[in-house]
Amino acid sequence: MTANLRSDGGSFKDPAGRVYRVFNEAGDERILRGLDRAATATLEKLLGESFFEALVAGGQVVPTKLLDRASPDAKHVLAAGWSAVVEHDPVDFVTWPYEWPFSMLKDAALLQLQLLETAAKNGWLLKDATPFNVQWAGTRPVFIDIPSFIPWAAGDYWRGYRQFCATFLTPLLLTAHLGIPFQPLLRSRLEGIPPEEAVRYFYGLRRFKRGVPSHIWFPARAERGLRQRERAGQPTRARARRQPRIALFALLDSLKRLIERLSYRLPHSDWSQYTENHSYEAADIERKKDFVLRHIAARRPALTWDLGANTGVFSRIAAEHSGTVVAVDGDQDASEILYREARTAGPHNIIPLVMDLANLSPGQGWAGRERAAFDERRRPDIVLCLALAHHMRVTANIPLALLLDWLHNLNATIILEFVGRDDEMFQKLLQNKQEDYADYTAGNWEAELRRRFDVLDRVELKGGLRELFLLEPS
Repeated sequence: MTANLRSDGGSFKDPAGRVYRVFNEAGDERILRGLDRAATATLEKLLGESFFEALVAGGQVVPTKLLDRASPDAKHVLAAGWSAVVEHDPVDFVTWPYEWPFSMLKDAALLQLQLLETAAKNGWLLKDATPFNVQWAGTRPVFIDIPSFIPWAAGDYWRGYRQFCATFLTPLLLTAHLGIPFQPLLRSRLEGIPPEEAVRYFYGLRRFKRGVPSHIWFPARAERGLRQRERAGQPTRARARRQPRIALFALLDSLKRLIERLSYRLPHSDWSQYTENHSYEAADIERKKDFVLRHIAARRPALTWDLGANTGVFSRIAAEHSGTVVAVDGDQDASEILYREARTAGPHNIIPLVMDLANLSPGQGWAGRERAAFDERRRPDIVLCLALAHHMRVTANIPLALLLDWLHNLNATIILEFVGRDDEMFQKLLQNKQEDYADYTAGNWEAELRRRFDVLDRVELKGGLRELFLLEPS
């Protein structure tokens, strides 16, 4: 294989195909998928279905086409032993469900059910049901696992039901009913939360909350009984399960109505009310907005990261002149607010994520490559770090030099804000802290910056208590 053709670390579990990423000299990416003979025949049939064409045209399914076998990239994939090669449109930035706010997982679940219902009405099923099969075009969920579509024989059972509950429904129920964030649980269990684990959260009267008896408690009891029989050496021969057409549609309708009624009530933390609670005077906030807008408009980046985005004040500004903005914040309330507002009123090219910036999503799964680390998926063109560095230093105890090393390694333009020690927000962070944070001074900040970056522009805010920098890696 050529050096620019890489197999995707997360596509090995389906033996019917494998995904490859192809990069040209300019760094542009193509997404190719090799298919075996049976999957090729199924896909050729699927591409001719009018319902599938409508799903692609409506943006619910990623555009897909069979690739000419004579093309150079196809030849390299075929050389790996596949029967055919298809090409999918690439997504702007790959994300994982343990990084999504509540309403993003909810919308992805509803998309999964919609696709399954549409497919079933036209004689097809989806053979699995994992949120890893969904990516985002801004605020719009897009299904990307085309080989998941398979012909539906009358009476076939929807084998993805358990997986749907473990990876979609149960996490949503935990957050909606109990206020438990699902992100850490999904991050630690890539296959989702099985019924016997989920049932531990729903004890006492909690077991009667909407959706819990039928989708958690009864499945947990059934699986517990099966496991006990296996331990006792009793035969547990699997029986072919049949599911009449009417039963499948009733189940899908029930799941859809259940999920539509689930909601996450925002407690409105301090940071999720940033728009009202920031410490700037009107002139300073306008000067800050102008600085960001001017430099992003001049560069028109394809991908912008807004780290510490909060409710997205500056993500929205960046979105005016960026292809895609990935807005990251550790506060799930702030990310939830941003997603709801952007989904409804725009801008629609923002992808809000929930992530502790001192504990970025690592490489996970098999060999640490199945789910790529946040900073190893696609490098940004511009990174916004506004009112973030002092939090990283004081709250997360990350030395300035280490933070700046990481930013420098991104090889991107950086818009960075320094919050001085006399600023009231820095003083607030110092409450109940014993360390002096001696490296956090304006002089050391300037010296550390100039070891790694060229300073192209700068502007003072709040009478010199804060300063904005435009940086390029040196």
